[in-house]
Amino acid sequence: MTAEAPPRERRSPSRPRRLPMASGGGLLGHAAALQADAIGTLHRLASASEGVMGFRIGGTVAATVSTPAAARDVLIENADDFGRGRRQTRALTPLMGDGLLTSEGELHRRQRRLVLPHFSPRRIPRHAQAVVATAESLAGRWRAGVDVDLVAEMNTLTMDIVSRLLFTASSSDNHALAEAITEAFAWEMHAITSPVALPLWVPVPRNLRARRAMTGIRAWIARFVRERQEAAAAGAEVPEDILGDLLASRYEDGTAMSEELLLDEVLTAWGAAQETSADAQAWTLYLLARHPDVLERVHHEIGTVLGERTVTFEDLPRLPYCLQVFKEAMRLYPPAAVIPRQAVRDTVVGGHRVKAGTMIFLNAYSLHRNPQVFADPERFDPDRFARERERTLPKGAYLPFGTGGNVCPGSHLAMMEGHLLTVVLHQRLAFDLLPQGAEVTPELLVNLRPSPGVRARVVAR
Repeated sequence: MTAEAPPRERRSPSRPRRLPMASGGGLLGHAAALQADAIGTLHRLASASEGVMGFRIGGTVAATVSTPAAARDVLIENADDFGRGRRQTRALTPLMGDGLLTSEGELHRRQRRLVLPHFSPRRIPRHAQAVVATAESLAGRWRAGVDVDLVAEMNTLTMDIVSRLLFTASSSDNHALAEAITEAFAWEMHAITSPVALPLWVPVPRNLRARRAMTGIRAWIARFVRERQEAAAAGAEVPEDILGDLLASRYEDGTAMSEELLLDEVLTAWGAAQETSADAQAWTLYLLARHPDVLERVHHEIGTVLGERTVTFEDLPRLPYCLQVFKEAMRLYPPAAVIPRQAVRDTVVGGHRVKAGTMIFLNAYSLHRNPQVFADPERFDPDRFARERERTLPKGAYLPFGTGGNVCPGSHLAMMEGHLLTVVLHQRLAFDLLPQGAEVTPELLVNLRPSPGVRARVVAR
């Protein structure tokens, strides 16, 4: 077992240095490279730096941030110096509205106080049975063997799970909805990285496709919200789910969320939970299929603790290695691989002067590959997250869900879901990559997904 290298971050000097700027790119800076391969470009920039590297997207100055200390500057120490930024707001608001992912200031704080309790650790266990039942149903359908794209199938699975948790409804056959999500996220990534992204109302083909996708997604979610509101108004018995929790929530003054804001928050919770969970699980399946030694340990733990018995929430503490596997998969391939921010005033990041208006890409993908923190960082090693070793990580070194005041509200639910799915899928099924040993590359479409997909033959164990 290889011990992690001790952190050797440079101390920020008392006098901040000038922001280093990457050369090349011409008039548009690194915009074309970002459009072609956003995560690869940002990782190359990060690798050429000491943790902070400036570059340009057209006329906009940007910087990639990839050390724990610099990440803490952006998300904790100097968090008030950063906002969502024009590009992120322009990209995410058409679909997400004013939900927690896009709102700022007092609105964000007020909504966070209202929403966060529904995703607290003590509320999470009640959702475990629905997660397991949905995964067991999928495993049952695949017992005879099937060749699939695991990325598409995990999107279908997690979409069905989050729909059940939010609305007590199934979306398992809604392939058009999955395609709409991909279309919407592709447009959002284009809007963030392009120097000349046209407003969504301009009727060019890319915008027309995105508008159709976003309209369809919002209409699908709105139907559940409207039906639930009508049922509640009529005094009908309603299911106990997250939508019901949000409908019953009240601000300090006793008022409820507006209908539009409720829709925005439900859609934000649905979109964030579905896509990030799908990508995280697809990467976990892919990595385990490529590392039979790790997979053998997973099977041994599951067999020892469960045998053929269906997993429950109470079993999870006795299945720590499965959780370590999921955490390590999110280290190598964090779904929220890049967190955009924009400086609202002159500030300091990682010992470098950053001017107001600078766009910040908090680069979790490169941060998680920092060799000063993670020894042999490209190696898939779930033992990094054994309890004793995980405790030695510097604060800000592992950010699959962000940190500080904007940490993902659903992080506890996501960890439980990922833990349970890792157990169920590998207890019931075996996955062989097609062709054998096939490699995929990470593609940043707001979230980090395997490209061009993960083809696999799935059979019952």
